[in-house]
Amino acid sequence: MMNGRRIDLDVLYNNQNITTEIEDFIDSLSFTDNLSGQADDISINIGDRERRWSNQWRPYKGASLQVSLKISEHWWETGATNRKLGYFEIDDLGMNGPPTKISVKGTSIPESSSLKGEKKSKAWEKTNLKKIAEDVAKKNKLTLHFSVQENPEYERVDQESQTDIAFLYKLCTDAGLALKIVNKSITILDEIKLEAGEAVTTIFHTDDRIKDYSAKDVLGNIYKSCKVSYTDPKSKKTLSYTFTPKNPPPTARILTVNEQVTSQKAAIDLAKKSLRNVNKEATTFSMKLAGFLAVYAGQCVNLKDFGAFDGKYLITSVGGSLGSGSETSLELRKCLEGY
Repeated sequence: MMNGRRIDLDVLYNNQNITTEIEDFIDSLSFTDNLSGQADDISINIGDRERRWSNQWRPYKGASLQVSLKISEHWWETGATNRKLGYFEIDDLGMNGPPTKISVKGTSIPESSSLKGEKKSKAWEKTNLKKIAEDVAKKNKLTLHFSVQENPEYERVDQESQTDIAFLYKLCTDAGLALKIVNKSITILDEIKLEAGEAVTTIFHTDDRIKDYSAKDVLGNIYKSCKVSYTDPKSKKTLSYTFTPKNPPPTARILTVNEQVTSQKAAIDLAKKSLRNVNKEATTFSMKLAGFLAVYAGQCVNLKDFGAFDGKYLITSVGGSLGSGSETSLELRKCLEGY
């Protein structure tokens, strides 16, 4: 039991359940669940007065951890709730004292893969994003979860001395998609679809769980419109389109994009996605709350009675810490409307 609200752990080490052996030794646990661009991580601190965990029970780098939280009292519902933290591989071990304590840290990007740290070069011709992601997943012995309706197509794509994850993240970002490595899977998600999802809860300004919060609404590097213009070097035909959302930000700046498009529809899609990419961080919100919230990155929440910052927000990161007490941190960005 991690605290008075009874949060129990279920821990698999190299696919072996070690919950009974480890639960009485865990002093604290923390994790981060990111939507895109950063690996999820976990950190477990173990009390080791008897020196078991630094000797015969010592965990090893590269070993797998799968952790679930069993929460007997949920903040918004009655009854038990499970929160799966996912699959991690141990990449950092530490010891300090006295008294002796062991720290175990893991990442959701498998160290047994070459997704990060190894720069590669490869070319694809007449292909699409799903095919490229399948190739990257296969050579890294991962599965692919492609939860996207439109599959961007390319005449040619070059991976030039880039790590697989940096290369794939750039392609996804340019297409307005989220890239997440979770449970030994490359997961590609549509951010527009995520923002259109129902909010899982509403957090009120008067909520006494709130420990602190901060919000920003910025205009620098934000654009009113996006103009796409491309002239085919062979046919000399120009495709052009300017997109302005229904309620544009109060600036005259126009983002100009000169990238290859093969149709008017492609120009429209590129204009919308390009403007969304530069404007999506315009309004952000950070919050720490006492207790544990069983929410996930990629879900939406409503904020109420925060004045100008009221509205629907996408969770871009969830952090949780458990020990003598529990705390949840949320990173949010306001959902865009109209593009």
